[in-house]
Amino acid sequence: MITTLTRVLFAVSALLAVGAVSARAAEPAVKGDGGKVRLLYYPSGTNAFPAAIIPKLGLDKKYGFEIVPVPTASPATMATAIQSGAGDIGMFGWNDTARMRNAGVKIIGVAPFLTFGADFIVVLKDSPIKTYADLKGKKVGVPSRVSINTIAMRAIAEQKYHFDLMKDSSMQDGAPTLLWALLEQGQLDASEIFNSVVPSMMVTGKFRILTNIKAIVDQLGLPETPYLFYSADETFAKAHPDNVRAFLAANAESIEIMRKDDDVWVEPAKPFNMTPEALASFRAEARADLQTKFKATTEADLRKTFDLLLATAGADAMGMSVLPAGFMTLDYQ
Repeated sequence: MITTLTRVLFAVSALLAVGAVSARAAEPAVKGDGGKVRLLYYPSGTNAFPAAIIPKLGLDKKYGFEIVPVPTASPATMATAIQSGAGDIGMFGWNDTARMRNAGVKIIGVAPFLTFGADFIVVLKDSPIKTYADLKGKKVGVPSRVSINTIAMRAIAEQKYHFDLMKDSSMQDGAPTLLWALLEQGQLDASEIFNSVVPSMMVTGKFRILTNIKAIVDQLGLPETPYLFYSADETFAKAHPDNVRAFLAANAESIEIMRKDDDVWVEPAKPFNMTPEALASFRAEARADLQTKFKATTEADLRKTFDLLLATAGADAMGMSVLPAGFMTLDYQ
């Protein structure tokens, strides 16, 4: 005969068993080794949001590593930091990763971040510039002369509008906030600007969008590919593969949260000085552009993109004539 005490013991045991199963289910499948991952990021870039949200929500601890966000001022300073050993993972255009790899830098793309076409070309509201063709002979700003966005801008100028953006126009590179100031002061006629900065510019009423990079990508007939990679120091990645996988898992969860939760954007947006209207605009744009995993076809699509841009913009613009083997991998995602 089963006593009341026996029933209670059975019930307690069942509850403990369910709790143990739930705990195991809640435990992430990916775990780091507890070490640090120094993440290079742009304070004025979209990647500043995961860099803030991951430690804020304790996602690094959840996945078994310690994130150390390291701000950098520009693509050039980030490249210098990764080469000097000042960071473990950074944010680079896929072409930047490939170009550095061709130069002997041990770096490899481990996951995508933004789709190709996320940024914009901006002019003053009352600018006489009406079409892309009007950029001929003008002063044009870009965050980097060697970015894939700039290469696409040069390619469409050459292919469709029959002018050389580097020779027939003058180009100024710099941080997006500097480009904003130069454009407002009239020292630039137009500028490519990060998608994270454009919404704040638009709400001032002083600027308008001439076009976006996505329109240029489409006109060139390029496949849908990433624009920015998380790229790792290859020596670090090989020594700490679990930490790379753990970072990518934490990043993917942070982006999933960003897609669902409006409030999680508010704190990281404060350094951008976004109005609520600007943040709402940026949030909607970024949610559509964020990526977390390479597709099986990503490398082939990037090689097709490289071949098309090489043919239209040339090796000088690309900074290379060969896309190297091993510039990206699916091994860590």
